[in-house]
Amino acid sequence: MKEINRIAIIGGVRSFSGSIIWPFIGFALYKLYGFSLDTVSIFYLIQAFLNVIASISGGIVVDYIGRRNAMVLSMIVSSLALFTAYLVNLPIPIAGLILLQTFFNTIYNISSTAIVGDIYKRADLVKAFSRQRVGINAGWALGPLIGGYIFTFYGFKTLLLVSSLIAIIPIPLVRLLPEFKGGGNILNFNVNNQFILFLISTFLTFVLVGQLGFGLLTYYNAQLHFTEFQVSILFAINGIMIVALQDLVGRLISKRLWLIVIGTLIYASGYFGVAFITNFLVASIDIVIITIAEMIVTPLSQAIANSLTNQSSRGRQIGLYSMVTGIGRVSGSSLVSELMNYYLYTPVILWGIMASFGLVSATIYLYQIKRIKI
Repeated sequence: MKEINRIAIIGGVRSFSGSIIWPFIGFALYKLYGFSLDTVSIFYLIQAFLNVIASISGGIVVDYIGRRNAMVLSMIVSSLALFTAYLVNLPIPIAGLILLQTFFNTIYNISSTAIVGDIYKRADLVKAFSRQRVGINAGWALGPLIGGYIFTFYGFKTLLLVSSLIAIIPIPLVRLLPEFKGGGNILNFNVNNQFILFLISTFLTFVLVGQLGFGLLTYYNAQLHFTEFQVSILFAINGIMIVALQDLVGRLISKRLWLIVIGTLIYASGYFGVAFITNFLVASIDIVIITIAEMIVTPLSQAIANSLTNQSSRGRQIGLYSMVTGIGRVSGSSLVSELMNYYLYTPVILWGIMASFGLVSATIYLYQIKRIKI
């Protein structure tokens, strides 16, 4: 079995474990455990702060103990955190344990991204990350659909149990991967100006990317009265499209880095279009547009990030990249939660503000892209 196929399978199981619960966390804290929207916003801000710590320390850990060992450690601790949350089932402890799980999930993401960069040459990175995303989104296609069903008929507590058990399944497969470690001064991140500028545009992009979860779920439920299961179907459409088409898209966009500008503009258009949705059919069409953008932007972003790193400090540099993407996602959830207090019933303003992040990001990519080579 090719290493990238093994990595894709591991990613698929991991994403299934996470995606059956991730889109419903903020919603469960709000609806089931009595957190206000302001408190949910604070929860996501704490998550963003922990992501910073996990990304910096996790990058160091990934270089020091190795990519493979870091993946195993992350799986074990994440599973224990979710299982403990299932047993306790109290609002504050659940929030805290989910934050702990998030911390170690970040370490897994760093190691799984870095190991692809270790194994494959720059010219093959877009294709490799596209294949990895096929596996990841196979899990994502099933996760929200099954998670929505379990959430609706069995409750959030059962979701915690199921997620915790699935999280440890890929460990034997991880042990078959080759091990890579970093070198040099463990505190030297080797960051240059080009990488910093790329991280700025990445942050803005992932504020928008992060709406595929709490933002869409809460808006569709509160404004259009979609059920949790209906929204999970939208998430499943996203995952199924990526499983079916990401490999093909990866081959088409390989070495065409400028398409990240187009993809980001499609993202902005898709999320601004949410403001004009009136029924489930139109929402399904809009999620197709958003998914097309995702299939273009995400593998190109990962490939560019890896092309700007070097093997000796790749874990630490990808840790910074992971930190920025994570903060972007969480900041997006926190921001939309706060904006919904004021603009829930004026969706053009709400989604216009969110779409503006994509426009600014595309402008920065346009400036920088000619200076980056893979």
